[in-house]
Amino acid sequence: MTTLTQQYSFAFKNLVFGGTGSPYQILSVDGLEGVPGIRNQDDNRGYNDGMFTGRDFYSGRTISMIIQILGDGNNSAQANLNTLQRYLLPQTQGTTPLYFLLGYGEQEQVINGRVRAFRAQINPEYTYGKIIAQVDFFCPDPTYYDINVQTATLAYSAPTGRIYNRTYNLVYGGGSATLSTTISNTGWATTYPTITLYGPIIDPVLGNATTGQALYFTGTFVANDVLVVDLYNKLITLNGSAARNLLSSGEWFAAPSGNSIFTLYGSGTLAGTTEAVITWQSAYI
Repeated sequence: MTTLTQQYSFAFKNLVFGGTGSPYQILSVDGLEGVPGIRNQDDNRGYNDGMFTGRDFYSGRTISMIIQILGDGNNSAQANLNTLQRYLLPQTQGTTPLYFLLGYGEQEQVINGRVRAFRAQINPEYTYGKIIAQVDFFCPDPTYYDINVQTATLAYSAPTGRIYNRTYNLVYGGGSATLSTTISNTGWATTYPTITLYGPIIDPVLGNATTGQALYFTGTFVANDVLVVDLYNKLITLNGSAARNLLSSGEWFAAPSGNSIFTLYGSGTLAGTTEAVITWQSAYI
């Protein structure tokens, strides 16, 4: 990850552009601020006027930048253009973090995208070392995030108690418990944490008590088991392998803007080093 120090600067694949003294000056950025496109589920009313209203969802976000490329003490404008093109090649799949720092007092943020277009103008100014280029990034997830990854842990240890000089035919400890922690999303968009659950635990339940949603899992997980729940992509893995079959019922949840109470419950034993580690980033749209 590249750390940005100049306002109005960006970084992609470790190339920094924009900011004071850069040979890549950002003239304009369109599509980063504001709401992205909306895809809706509206439908027509057949032989009647009007529409049936469905649900609205955000679409992907396209960010278009106009960049002025100049020469510097080491390279000509044309050489710097070549460098920019090498870093901004389209990719066939996946996304790459696009980091940015805008105004004074703001923190560095990130959005994930891929290059969809790169165009440079060849005109008289090109010859004299002032080149104008446009680059388009497509971001399938239109949300941008603080770069700081926050972490919270739901952990349980078997209680320790006093020792008596008597023998009972009972076993203390274990049982079940509900653990909770606060997830703080300081952005104004919903964020989707990743939860990593470490056994031992039986039939775990992970949820957001604030929204009343939870996921119910079936199974006995031993101390070496690691269950990962990716709430954004709705993916579940156990020890690195797909394990959607372990999900018995429930409703997928997230962390809306503000504070949410995330919980862990096990209907069997929670003794030992049972814990769920939650990671997230505050989100903006």
